[in-house]
Amino acid sequence: MTAWRTYADPPQSDPELRRADRRTRARALRDDVGFAQALDEGATGFVVWMCADALDAVKGPVGGVLDAVHVDDSLPGPWEMDLLDLARGARSGRAVEALAEGYQQGVAAVAAEPLHAARAEARRRSRRLAEQVSPAALQSAQTAVRRFLAPGSVVRRDRAEAAWGTEVGPAPDLGSEMAQYRESLPEADARLLAQYRVVDAIAGADGHLLVVLGRGDDGDDVVLLEASPALASSREPLFGAWRGGSDVQRVLLAREAVPLVPAEYAGWSTSPDGSIARVWSRARAATARPDLGGPRVSARRMGAALGLLHAASGDAASLAGYIGHSRRFPAALRAAVAADA
Repeated sequence: MTAWRTYADPPQSDPELRRADRRTRARALRDDVGFAQALDEGATGFVVWMCADALDAVKGPVGGVLDAVHVDDSLPGPWEMDLLDLARGARSGRAVEALAEGYQQGVAAVAAEPLHAARAEARRRSRRLAEQVSPAALQSAQTAVRRFLAPGSVVRRDRAEAAWGTEVGPAPDLGSEMAQYRESLPEADARLLAQYRVVDAIAGADGHLLVVLGRGDDGDDVVLLEASPALASSREPLFGAWRGGSDVQRVLLAREAVPLVPAEYAGWSTSPDGSIARVWSRARAATARPDLGGPRVSARRMGAALGLLHAASGDAASLAGYIGHSRRFPAALRAAVAADA
């Protein structure tokens, strides 16, 4: 990588090249940069929103976490490294190959469609994956509210501490910050939340907030909001710093590009002293998910979701042309995971 180019620059494609030309050029690139080199070095230069962490949170045992917050670490980067991250969790070599086959299918599906339709389909499928991994254990927003609140709409401090891994205490006066948060929302959402009042709120030592909003005399109409500090991505040391704006903008863009996390009422605010920028969203409790290759979520399905998301956020035609449809790519990914282990 040169000094003026990092993987964290936003994904771009060459608009002057037709889709077929980009695919042909990528096939030629494969002769110079083989699968083994690409998976070892990330050498193709194709940039996508990396979302293996978010998918891993969907499939992995996330217990009492309020949200799949790993998406906050998402950053534009090399598709090869993101695919390897997900493949390392496979239980067997055959599962790795199935994941690669699904990835090929997901990328090819996006490359064959007009971009706007492909992005819509990728989001639809990934949301369905996130919501229906384990239908029997699926928790609705209402279930999450009951799980984290005691009678009287008071936050269960013990469950919030378990979710965040830090001690919690009373939240500061949230008047100005709530007003700033509402100003960052679309007008319809802002009008809706303006009808609620703060019933309870707690703060974590690391800047997390959990806010209970309620309306009505009986208090049954409750909204649970979570605000997380917008920090630099943990992937920056490897793939370069985000240069498209603030970390708040990066997190919100990641939630749009990687639609695995419910992002209702997503917005931002800054603490009164300006020291913490927070990303807000409606909180939902997540449940334990089956491991990769388990009976409910197949490795192929996880690979297809990753391929759909990568292709929708990057250059789908080039990526499809490079990985192709043959068995060579799944075999190469299996060999790379085995060598890494």
